[in-house]
Amino acid sequence: MYPANLIKVMRGLNKNLMSYENGNSKLRHVWFQHDGAPAHKTSSVKQDLVEEFGEQIIGYGGLQEWPPRSPDLTPMDFFLWGYLKQQMYATPPPTLQDLQRRITDACAYVTPVMLHRVQREVQARVQMCIGADGEKFIH
Repeated sequence: MYPANLIKVMRGLNKNLMSYENGNSKLRHVWFQHDGAPAHKTSSVKQDLVEEFGEQIIGYGGLQEWPPRSPDLTPMDFFLWGYLKQQMYATPPPTLQDLQRRITDACAYVTPVMLHRVQREVQARVQMCIGADGEKFIH
């Protein structure tokens, strides 16, 4: 059930990206990163990922391997989810539509400067992980 839902979400994401980009070739530069959760490794999900992103997959089975379930190294975990929650729940959203609008607005306010900081943070965290021989580390 979850893999089927994940495939629908991926197709919806790709459709939204395509309409956002109006078919612009910038999508050729999009990479997909997943965390290695079991549902992400099913053959149907892997097949859809390859169809949508080719070799531009970071994670299990992708061109760029990534440690599974590594929240300290995954930008979605150490940056985006916390940032979105902070923006969405500063005050309780009165309606589901308001919550959806807040999510969209918060994503729109992620700036290139913020992403550059996240990129530097990933590099620093990878170095700490290497220094700890892949074991747990304090950041």
